[in-house]
Amino acid sequence: MKRTNVPPRPTVPDPTLRVSVPATLSLPSTLSRPAETSTAATIVVARGEPPEHLFRRLLGAYLGGAREFWVRERPRISVPTRGVVRSFCRRTRQPEIFSDELGTLVLRDLAFESPIPLEQRLARMGRLVLDFHRSAVESWSHLPLGADNAWERRDDEIDRESWYVERLAAMRIADGSGGPRVLGYWTVARSLERIADHATILGDEGRRLIDLPQGSGPILSLRQFHHQAMEHLQGVLAVNDGPTANELLDTGEALLASGRALSDRLLPAVNGGTMPPATAAAVTRILESIGRTVAYAEDIAQVALDRSLGPVRSLDRGLVPRLVAPPGP
Repeated sequence: MKRTNVPPRPTVPDPTLRVSVPATLSLPSTLSRPAETSTAATIVVARGEPPEHLFRRLLGAYLGGAREFWVRERPRISVPTRGVVRSFCRRTRQPEIFSDELGTLVLRDLAFESPIPLEQRLARMGRLVLDFHRSAVESWSHLPLGADNAWERRDDEIDRESWYVERLAAMRIADGSGGPRVLGYWTVARSLERIADHATILGDEGRRLIDLPQGSGPILSLRQFHHQAMEHLQGVLAVNDGPTANELLDTGEALLASGRALSDRLLPAVNGGTMPPATAAAVTRILESIGRTVAYAEDIAQVALDRSLGPVRSLDRGLVPRLVAPPGP
């Protein structure tokens, strides 16, 4: 969720946002205070509060399992606050504007928990992230697709899935129905979200690198390194036993060492004056993003290994069994 520290992007009105009240619900007789429930969150907007701060607070309440959100601002709800609330509703699942009056916006999660199993949600996330990464690097050879915020929109979709899984995990832990497996789901979702952030960086930086002086030289090596990272991630998402997870952890360590060696080979040219500083900086950012991708994949592999050795043993299934199809022959 790398952009929670940036003001929400302007958008056209979102048809999923509505102020009307469903027929099965009735407005409270007074909006002086939220309903007496542990699942309600009241957020008072301070004068001059940065939009990104409000978004983070809404997201924190959402991830904590709140099903009702009271956003208060005096003397009235401002245009920037409405923009943040609309962005929050668009970038998460379920919350809708339920009431809008008297300087208070009330949001309610009208659908509650989806019956779709968390394993299936994580499987979809894994496929989205792999496709996102590969598309970002393939775009280096094509016309830039990121100029119209294409990468950000794809990242938003993965953020939405991740935040929803994290929210369900928190709710299950809170009501006592969760356990070590649920904590693992949370970790995998967060790791996939971070990996998707780096796809956005690769999509932007790769195109920029090609346009820089001598930027085409390192492209082949960077593509090969990224291909190896994606093969590793795909293997991690398909792991279904402890020994394989252990082998994948070894592979990840070897990939990280390979990345450091590649950096040493490509970047010393700066000192000799053969690679301009701007080009070297772009290469560094790409190498760092691929390296961070491998590191987050290692976190997922570690969760699978821990799960296979945990108190509830299931040696024939990993934490996230067959999230994606295993690599072909």
